[in-house]
Amino acid sequence: MSRLYLVCAICSRRQADGLISGVAWGRLELPPGVEIEHPALKGAHFRCCPSCVQRHPDWQESLLSSLGLASHDEPPRAAAR
Repeated sequence: MSRLYLVCAICSRRQADGLISGVAWGRLELPPGVEIEHPALKGAHFRCCPSCVQRHPDWQESLLSSLGLASHDEPPRAAAR
């Protein structure tokens, strides 16, 4: 059963899921094999509303770290001095 709403992973905003409305939303694919129960999870990806995408340009990394998942695409960062 498909959901009728997109749910923002950051602010929990709900918007009707439609072809045009969903295009403006940010999308984050889960790493393969990861299963999480979360209201903003739709299929294998999270959605983030346009407002939160603008306010939080690093929303993808923040969301992955808050779920205990490390981003595998980025090299390790050097420690700040």
